[in-house]
Amino acid sequence: MNKYHIPNLGKACEVMERIADTPDGCLLKTLSSELDIPRTTALRITRTLLDAGFLAENEAGALTLGTTLVQLGVKALDHLDIRGYARPVLKALARDTGESCHLAVLNGDQSMLVEVADSPHPVRIASRPGTLVDLHCSSTGKIFLAFSIVEPAKFIENLALTAHTKNTDSTARAVLKSLERTRKQGYAMDEEEYVLGVRCVAAPVVNAFGKTIAAVGVTASTNTFTKSKIHAMATKTLTAANEISRRLGCGG
Repeated sequence: MNKYHIPNLGKACEVMERIADTPDGCLLKTLSSELDIPRTTALRITRTLLDAGFLAENEAGALTLGTTLVQLGVKALDHLDIRGYARPVLKALARDTGESCHLAVLNGDQSMLVEVADSPHPVRIASRPGTLVDLHCSSTGKIFLAFSIVEPAKFIENLALTAHTKNTDSTARAVLKSLERTRKQGYAMDEEEYVLGVRCVAAPVVNAFGKTIAAVGVTASTNTFTKSKIHAMATKTLTAANEISRRLGCGG
């Protein structure tokens, strides 16, 4: 036993974990019996947690989680270091695909790269953290338009749909059609829409509330990222995005 361990505090943690796993709540006698805690000790622990708002009682007298835990949970999510959680996943994705990978977040009306894992090969295509790209023709940008923005049609009305290449969707109708495809697939593609000779794929990163808060992208030359590799590359990108989402508490 750790010399700094506080037994009753440890038991309090066990109590909250047990209650968290019981949607309908737990009776005091059940907690005492199942966790092997003396009834008087269980009573003191639960009363203290009730007073602090960590627990609550329902109409049946069963103990449930309290609102203080919800407030603390929201604050904890606000302080999550998404870059820290994403970094090892991006590095693994770069090794697996042999291409440069990045994490992006929505920044106003643009997508901003906040973390980059370079391709292990000498010749690579990768922008640096802080790079801003347009939403309508970048793979990460399409993710935000498709999954983060509530009314993309209205949002697009205020965007300058610049045609960066001959492949860029530069009308609202074309962009919205592309977003429908993105939602159906679950991932977004940039088919030389931003830079000729460069293909990108991106997938959404979701937080514990089911909200898309970031996107994982893979950027490569069309010479190495050929059309025949799109399905495999999209699958790997989705897997990486799902892993980051899991680390952020989605589906945990």
